[in-house]
Amino acid sequence: MRITIDDISIECEEGELLIDVMLNNNINIPHFCYHQDLGADGNCRMCMVEIKGAKRPQIACDTFVKENLEVITKSENINEVKRSILELELLNHPVDCPICDQAGECKLQDYYMDYGLYESHLTTPKTKKGKAIELGSNVMLDQERCVLCTRCTRFTSEITKTGELGIIGRGDSARVGVAPGHELNNPYAMNVVELCPVGALTSKDFRFKQRVWFLDTSKSICHGCSRGCNISIDYNETKYTREKIHRFRARRNARINQSFLCDYGRLSYKELNNSFKGTSSSIEDLKELLKEDKKLALASPSLSLEQLQAIQTLCQTHNIKLFCLAYYDESFGDGWLKTNDKSANLASVKKLGICTCQEEFDAALQEAELILNFDHTLLKHQEFGNKKSVQFTSTHLPPACGYCFGFANFAHDTGTLINCEGITQKFYATRFRDKNPSLSELLEQLR
Repeated sequence: MRITIDDISIECEEGELLIDVMLNNNINIPHFCYHQDLGADGNCRMCMVEIKGAKRPQIACDTFVKENLEVITKSENINEVKRSILELELLNHPVDCPICDQAGECKLQDYYMDYGLYESHLTTPKTKKGKAIELGSNVMLDQERCVLCTRCTRFTSEITKTGELGIIGRGDSARVGVAPGHELNNPYAMNVVELCPVGALTSKDFRFKQRVWFLDTSKSICHGCSRGCNISIDYNETKYTREKIHRFRARRNARINQSFLCDYGRLSYKELNNSFKGTSSSIEDLKELLKEDKKLALASPSLSLEQLQAIQTLCQTHNIKLFCLAYYDESFGDGWLKTNDKSANLASVKKLGICTCQEEFDAALQEAELILNFDHTLLKHQEFGNKKSVQFTSTHLPPACGYCFGFANFAHDTGTLINCEGITQKFYATRFRDKNPSLSELLEQLR
């Protein structure tokens, strides 16, 4: 069907929420409580619109589209409604934007600037609430900044079903909190920081580390398991420091991870800041080593499809037995986003026909005289006695060995992953390239 929003004709499906139609068509509609992956709650009223034929403004998060619906989002009447709502939100809100970690990403700040509510009618002192409260799981709470949108409480009650957070008190005293003696403690707890539209919930891990307007962002894929959750990598490079990744954020993909990310994956950015730089030997030395008779290569199942193809080509050229063992952890999966297969790209390994048999690998390892390890954790810190070994590593300092080559980690490379459901996805390099070459470029020199 077709509807009209601000004189623009929009095509949509019967039964869709009006607010979803707007968000999916990049039409700006202010909202606090609504979230596409939490559903409607209807408590903030910021998404008010005028509908032709209706007696009064309606909230877009509780209005279903119908044929020939005519909607107005910008009028003096609607703007005055939003200003009135903002005035209520700002009555007890602290004026601390300069020191708030959410500054630059705060919806209350944005809407305040959009609708021009610059004068307060408050004649009594602001109600004081808790500041810098540690909830657990790297989450900090500032109760004075909360707009009571209930996104966080709905997440713990409806998504994780752990129920740690709730609204305590009434009226001006209403605030988000945990029960006395309890804390926020579940594998997805840090999602509430991203869900919070203001600066009430902030990340202890990221808090006061960097201003968001100094950060660049690249689109990537979490490599923590085979789910392939979509992420944004936020990073920068200052005048006096090298490029540094500051955080991972969930990037919405309705088919895979919606708007969520597990805490394990969210914090896995730290290892990318610990790259091995340079090499401890030359390409010419490696070419001589490849003349050995009994050779074996082990590749990480979290390498990209392009990297695996480059390794496979090298192994075929030099008659090297190639293996790729999966990273399985039966205690890791939870039936939602986390899977027991902690390999980011095992589906690509199988697509290329690379051997994944542990028994065959163990037998080949015993006979091999030269071992090439392509970033697999199994052999990264292992001693091989009289055997010669070459380490190709993207993160962490390698063990003391004679031959070691650093290559760019996935934040600094572009590639393809196939997730546990067979969905092919691309990830993209940050704007600042790693000083190390990509693995494909490195292996090209060995042909």
